[in-house]
Amino acid sequence: MKTWRSLDANEGDVRSGGVRWFHNPYLLLAFRLLLAAVFIYAAVHKIGRPTAFADEIHNYGVVDYGPPLYIMAVVLPWLELICGISLVTGLFVRGSALILLGLNAMFLVVIARKTVGFMQGGTPFMKIYFDCGCGFGATFAWKKLLEDAVYLLCAAALLTAPLHRFMLSFKGGRRE
Repeated sequence: MKTWRSLDANEGDVRSGGVRWFHNPYLLLAFRLLLAAVFIYAAVHKIGRPTAFADEIHNYGVVDYGPPLYIMAVVLPWLELICGISLVTGLFVRGSALILLGLNAMFLVVIARKTVGFMQGGTPFMKIYFDCGCGFGATFAWKKLLEDAVYLLCAAALLTAPLHRFMLSFKGGRRE
C-alpha cells in the first residue's frame, strides 16, 4: 500500500494539511525574518517606556488599571523580543510561532473592537486613523488589521511547516 506520493506545485500536501508552496523553505525563512524584524522593532520601542505602553493598552478597554495591566506592559515587549530573537536564530521556532500566533490573534480582536467603536461613533471604516500602540505610529485601521492578518498567517505557516531547513534543531546530540 502506497501512503506517500509526489505532489504538483498547486496540489495540497496531505501530510501537512496545507498547500505545498506555502511551506517552501525559502518562503518560511522570509516569514521568520519578517516576523522577527517586526516584533524586535516593536519590542525595543516599548521596553523602555512601560508606563506609556500600559496607557496604550488601557485605551483598548480590555484591562483596567492595576497589577495585571502593568505586568502585561512589562512582560509583553520582552516576550515579543524573545520570540523575535528566536526566529532569527532558528531556535524554538515552533514555540515562538505559537506565541506570535496567539498574540496576533489577540491584536486582531482588540484592534477590530476599537475600530468597531469608532464606526459606531460615525467614522467610516476607511477613514479610521489611530495609533495602535505597537510602536510603528499612527496608521489606518484597515491597514493595521491587514498587517496583523498577514503576521498571523506567517506565524501559522511557521507553526505548521513540516520542513526544518534553515533552522537549528537538536536531535540525538547533533545539530541539523
